[in-house]
Amino acid sequence: MLKFIFLILINLLMLSSLFSKEVCITNFNKQVCNDFNLLNSVIVKSSLSKQELKEKLNKDIKQIAFLENSNLYLIDSNNSLEYSKELAKKEFISYAQPNISQTRNLNFKPSQNITKKYNLEKIWQTTQGEGVNIAIIDDGFNLEHEDLKGVHVLFSYDADNKNLDASKKLNIDTHGTQVAGIIFAQHNGIGIDGIVPHANFIAVRQTTNITSDTVVAFTVAQKAKANIINCSWNSPILLEPVYDVIKYLSKDTAIVFAAGNSHKEIKPLSTEASIPEVITVGATQKYSNYGNILDFKIPSGIITTNSNGTYGSFGGTSATAPLITGLLALKMSQNPHAKYTKLVADLKKVLYGN
Repeated sequence: MLKFIFLILINLLMLSSLFSKEVCITNFNKQVCNDFNLLNSVIVKSSLSKQELKEKLNKDIKQIAFLENSNLYLIDSNNSLEYSKELAKKEFISYAQPNISQTRNLNFKPSQNITKKYNLEKIWQTTQGEGVNIAIIDDGFNLEHEDLKGVHVLFSYDADNKNLDASKKLNIDTHGTQVAGIIFAQHNGIGIDGIVPHANFIAVRQTTNITSDTVVAFTVAQKAKANIINCSWNSPILLEPVYDVIKYLSKDTAIVFAAGNSHKEIKPLSTEASIPEVITVGATQKYSNYGNILDFKIPSGIITTNSNGTYGSFGGTSATAPLITGLLALKMSQNPHAKYTKLVADLKKVLYGN
């Protein structure tokens, strides 16, 4: 596992500067036009091995994900738009898409605190998340916070800097610590109590939303043996490489996404929250996105850990997603051999009685 991750770190070089202009790319066999930030690389899906693809293209290839009958590769190019069009014509390539940077939507809204809603005191007498590995893909984490110091960090990875340190580095690193507190805050007599303080934490820092980095972030979480991956965010546009890696990993890993806070219906293939295989979590408040794709809709608003070492109110679907992640982790700890899809169905019965 570590060998594979270090190969990613070595081979996935720091990417070139972004440029933004109105361009059209192929996404799910349709033309999508936007002011995309294109990077100097192309993501390719192919059933060929890395060596086979390298020989056919005579280019250096970086593998960024394993899929069921194919793989995702990253290829450098000074003109990623034109090169992706050229590659897409080749019969041994399923699709080729410029590597793109999008603004990530962090689904936060302040709200009132809720406590004692899920009968956790009784559940904690039998389990506090032992044996469950939870990955959070978010911005950096302040694990020096008094309520997070005791968390067992199983693995740490920074997708921005390509190193093994997911700690807070910039002022924008605030959201991840808030999400982590809901799940992992220790039961130490101070501050707050997280839902599963004894679960194992796979910390993945990603402040940018570059397609290849997102693919690698999910791959790293899976290689680190995550049982659940929490994503309290979504992208303006769901890109096909991200869809492919999420769909593939969701066969064995529960992937939880926030629905979003725009009070919009979630349309098919619109954002990561629209992927049928993920667990999509909304809020009962009016701002929440909605639709038949929602798996859960629960009240939002909770006190959690802040990245500056304090505590504060945290809401939106950014907060409801880790609440469901934590509750699902409790069920996994109680039923370690059950398929996560069954446990999701059981959790729905507990929360909704159907």
